[in-house]
Amino acid sequence: MSSMKQKMVSQLLRMVLLACVLNLMPATAFGQKELLQQVDSILASFQKVTTDTNYIVRPKSRLTIRLLSNFSGARFKLVDRERGQENEVLNLRSDMKWTLTSSINYRGINVALSVNPGHIFDWYHDLEFNINAYGNKMGADLIYQRADDVGGVQTIDDYKMEIPEDMLTTTTWDANYYYVFNHRRFSYPAAFTQTYIQKRSAGSFIAGVSYESVAMDIGKKWRILEGEDYRVMDTKMLGVGIGYGYNIVPTRRWLVHLSVLPTIIIWKDLSMESDGYSSRGSHPMSLPNMLVTGRISLIHYFDNQFAGLLAVLNHSHLGQSGADMVDHTKWRVRVLYGIRF
Repeated sequence: MSSMKQKMVSQLLRMVLLACVLNLMPATAFGQKELLQQVDSILASFQKVTTDTNYIVRPKSRLTIRLLSNFSGARFKLVDRERGQENEVLNLRSDMKWTLTSSINYRGINVALSVNPGHIFDWYHDLEFNINAYGNKMGADLIYQRADDVGGVQTIDDYKMEIPEDMLTTTTWDANYYYVFNHRRFSYPAAFTQTYIQKRSAGSFIAGVSYESVAMDIGKKWRILEGEDYRVMDTKMLGVGIGYGYNIVPTRRWLVHLSVLPTIIIWKDLSMESDGYSSRGSHPMSLPNMLVTGRISLIHYFDNQFAGLLAVLNHSHLGQSGADMVDHTKWRVRVLYGIRF
């Protein structure tokens, strides 16, 4: 059985065990204690040691609770140089998002709940979700954002015009997969999920695949040029590459993580549809067309508690000199506090 299938079976068995525990909760106190001990023993058997324990170990505690405050935002830059002598540049930004998250992790089973104050108090109407799976050997991110509160500045040669925030809607998908070569000594989870502990400094080359899709819908209220009403611009790109990550352990109470994974775009598509005009197709390849994922983490440990700052940046550049160009930057910052039992 392949390692991927083994992991899927392991996760399925964990969820079945958890469901059994919940269904049998009305049992006697003695029976509950005995049952939980049996379940804990089975879950522990799934956590096989596959790392060099001189560098990476699991926490001694079984239960980890984290509280996180998440901040995120996005910026866009669009350049259109196919209008004769006129250079049109759009600099756009979405509102900063803020969410509060609590998560409970027991023997590798994680449950999280997020609350968005912006939606509760009607500060903004954007939608965003993140799915993160950080493993020592491999992992992936999936980020979706629909932003209705996007505004900025349009520049045509020396003429500038403010773009109100209710004129544009953007929908973005960002996904990336990584594979760590030195996964027995270098740990992404130690830096981002705190399900492992990095004991000594170590680094690794990282292979990755990245994908991004950005769709921009410009409503009828705003006309970019006289007699022309852009409706939809859609870009898609796929990249592969190799990067490097390093976990620095200056003392046993600190962990600093730095990594960058640049991927060169091997396939791309840029389309634009407007009143009476549409264009679609793959544009010529040119450097530096790429997708870049950068990660930073700073964790401080004290007794059975920890606090930290996490940041992930996704940046894409698509286009070439003298033609269409699209730059997109998606960032996320997390402030966290955790305690282990």
